[in-house]
Amino acid sequence: MLEFLKPSNWSTSFQLVLSFILFAFAGSFILALPMMQHEGVDASYFDHLLTAVSLVCVSGMAALPIGETYNIWGQIVALFMIQIGGLGVITIINTGLYYLHRKIPLKDQYILQAALNRDTNANFLSFLFSIYRFTLYFELAAAAVIMIDFWPRYGFFKGAFNAFFLSVAAFTNSGLDNVGVNDMEAFARNPLILITLAALIIAGGLGFSVWFELRERMNRYLAQRPRNFKLAFRKLSTHTHLVLQATAFLLVAGTVLIWLAERSNPATIGNERFGVQVLASFFKSASTRTAGYATFHYQDTQPFTKFVYMILTIIGGAPGGTAGGIKVTTVAILYFLLRSELKSYSEVVYNRRVFPSSLVRQAVMIALFFVVIASIGYGSLLLTHPHLDSLDLLFETMSALGTLGVSLNVTENLNLFGRIVIMILTIAGRVGPITLLLAVLQRKSPTIHYASAEVLIG
Repeated sequence: MLEFLKPSNWSTSFQLVLSFILFAFAGSFILALPMMQHEGVDASYFDHLLTAVSLVCVSGMAALPIGETYNIWGQIVALFMIQIGGLGVITIINTGLYYLHRKIPLKDQYILQAALNRDTNANFLSFLFSIYRFTLYFELAAAAVIMIDFWPRYGFFKGAFNAFFLSVAAFTNSGLDNVGVNDMEAFARNPLILITLAALIIAGGLGFSVWFELRERMNRYLAQRPRNFKLAFRKLSTHTHLVLQATAFLLVAGTVLIWLAERSNPATIGNERFGVQVLASFFKSASTRTAGYATFHYQDTQPFTKFVYMILTIIGGAPGGTAGGIKVTTVAILYFLLRSELKSYSEVVYNRRVFPSSLVRQAVMIALFFVVIASIGYGSLLLTHPHLDSLDLLFETMSALGTLGVSLNVTENLNLFGRIVIMILTIAGRVGPITLLLAVLQRKSPTIHYASAEVLIG
């Protein structure tokens, strides 16, 4: 028992989970201080804790509205927690250790390598700092665009801060804002804000390795004489090609399905003109993949639309990015596994490439992990809240596990146990897939061969 208390004996998976939990507790204590809140705020420490977990796990399921609960200092703390949670606690810690001239342990490099979707440790610190520079440049550029609308709306200083807060929150896929409970609905017909936020959400969800490969290809294109776009961008890596293809498919399919289900619903977009309907549907398609911004109430949508939201939420973004969920590559591998079985292929094939069996097993394990955790969480909520709508509880479960952070007015009606379940689901959805993969990669068990077992299925 005493040996386990030594940090040197902790597994890297345990360290990763513990870092998120400790950071959430530290943030909750700071946010609970009266000096961080507006006067007259009446909230329990548990509300601040749930909000802190939401901030660190970049989930919008905050128990308290950021702008109406916390003053400028509290909002700065919240902004810091969102940024740290989006980029990853471990990456920040290790970068700090580097500046203190302490060597980064090789096992921690493998944590970052797995979390950021890299297959090499070469120039790792340079890669990390490239992530931070890219993030800052993207967030500042988007904040400058948002300022076009926010400057006349809120004034220069408040508009600048709100624009940067919203930009960081969207890029990290947190879905949080500090503009007020219902103020996001004011942007429902604002293409400048909606398109900018959607671009931030998509950019954060693509993953940094994808962006860096696209940047390298763009540099190659600009250096060509004469320039040839097809030559510079042909033969993208399998990962980048798959992520871009899957992301485009989900965005288009989500937009079409949401529009078809809601085009006649007067409570959402039924009374809007066609252009506004398409824009709102596209924004929802991008936002529900773990961001969760709401320009109209989620509870007013059709049951089928809520089902589409849950599917998009649980899929999430790409590995190595700021989005949560199972990841688009995992779902794609499962799809190609099914297709290969139906076509009687001996291997799982995509774009004339074969997925290794170990990769396929990892995809299956991640999917099973989400199914098991979702079943336990949903069952717990059903057992302890029989008076609440079962569909709403399912949506709450998927929203927490996918770090979407959207509630159908259910969170406020949950008891203490239910809120604890939501916090556990949120943390599991944020760090679960990474820690699961690390546990598999670190397991070094001897190869044992047993006799074959025959079992009838189907």
